Amino acid sequence: MDRLTQLQDAIDAMARMFTNSIYYVHEKSGMAELNKDIPVAQPKIQADEPEVFQENMRELASDLVKKAKEIDALIEVLPGVQQTEEEQIDLLKALEEENRIVNEEYEAAVKEMELVKQQINQSLRAIADEQSQSTEED
Repeated sequence: MDRLTQLQDAIDAMARMFTNSIYYVHEKSGMAELNKDIPVAQPKIQADEPEVFQENMRELASDLVKKAKEIDALIEVLPGVQQTEEEQIDLLKALEEENRIVNEEYEAAVKEMELVKQQINQSLRAIADEQSQSTEED
C-alpha cells in the first residue's frame, strides 16, 4: 500500500474514532447538575459510573493522540515534505524533462520495432513464395 493511501486510511480511522468518541460521551455520560436550585430530575439509565466513564475517556483520548502521531509520522515520510516549494518545482521540471526524453526513446523503439516487423514479414513472404514455387516445380 502506498504512503498516500496509508495516510488517507489513517485520517479516515481518526475521523471514525472522533465520531465514536462523541457518541460514547453523548450516550454514556451522566447528568451533571448545573444549578443547585434545579436538581437532576432523571439520571441517564445507560450512563457509566463516573470512574468507568473517566477511564474510558482517558483511553479514547490516548487512542486519538496515538493516531495523530501515526498521521504525523506518515506525513513526514511523504516525498517532498522536507523540500521547499522551489525545490519541488525544480524536481518536477527535471522529472518532466526525463519523461520527455524517455518518451522519445520509446517512440523511436516503436518505430524501429515496426521496421523490424516489416522486414520479418517480407522475409517470411519471400520464404513462403520460394517454398510454393519449389512445390509447384516438383
